Amino acid sequence: MYALNRAQIIGHLTEDPQIRQTPSGQSVGDLNIVTKATFTTGSGQTQVSSSYHNVVVWRGLADISQRFLKKGSQVFISGRIQTDEWEDQQSGQKRYKTRITADEMILLDPKNPNAPLAEGSKVGGALNQAEVVGNVTRDPELRQTPNGNSVVSFGVATNFSWKDRAGETQERTEFHNIVAWDELAKSMAEGFRKGRKVYIRGRLQTRSWETPDGNKRYTTEIISESALALGVPNMEIGTPSVSTSVNVSEPQAKAAEPAAVPENPAGAVPAVKYESDVKPEDLPF
Repeated sequence: MYALNRAQIIGHLTEDPQIRQTPSGQSVGDLNIVTKATFTTGSGQTQVSSSYHNVVVWRGLADISQRFLKKGSQVFISGRIQTDEWEDQQSGQKRYKTRITADEMILLDPKNPNAPLAEGSKVGGALNQAEVVGNVTRDPELRQTPNGNSVVSFGVATNFSWKDRAGETQERTEFHNIVAWDELAKSMAEGFRKGRKVYIRGRLQTRSWETPDGNKRYTTEIISESALALGVPNMEIGTPSVSTSVNVSEPQAKAAEPAAVPENPAGAVPAVKYESDVKPEDLPF
């Protein structure tokens, strides 16, 4: 394995699961999950962020979702970030939707209701974490907000390979939009360049905007909280060995694999007007 693409969330369903059958008889479903988290901005302000995630569950996970989950249920989801592409039949334009394809799911609702936590509890909230190890697809672009904060944005590509039912090796590339703030943003702008392998950890967040013709569009970004430049030799140890890739079997094979996403799927997305940190009210829900 030569890339990492992992998302882990703990949140509540905003509606009942939507389960359906594929033409081949496989169960597949959509879970819409909200997570809330408290974080500190570069200026030291504490903010509460609500993020909404669409999760795809297949086969056994879909059947379990249909049997045991409903609006308000709390779940843990671990999976990979996937962006699907299709063509709008009316306008002919390409559309994109980012989702989490679940590999693992844990039901968290107790048989007997627990007492509520005190407001502001240190153990309250939810989990919204994304990790990727991949290659930078474009040089980081550092900008300054009107209030003096630094913000950087760039892309990271991750690869995922598996063997299909015929035993043929398949590969899919995902492209992730990365945003970072303040000192981390400055370090990324100095140390990251197109082609470099990096590790990014942060939270998933979706924003929306309206096109001139009045249609709503969405894009999902990883708001980075930490990052590492990889492939840096340790002179005290010696020259690193050449890394190799290993194919893995796909844990949740899909009925039909969508076409690969182009290198910059957010190319048509208007630049964010960064007047402050990413705001919860920008979410489309």
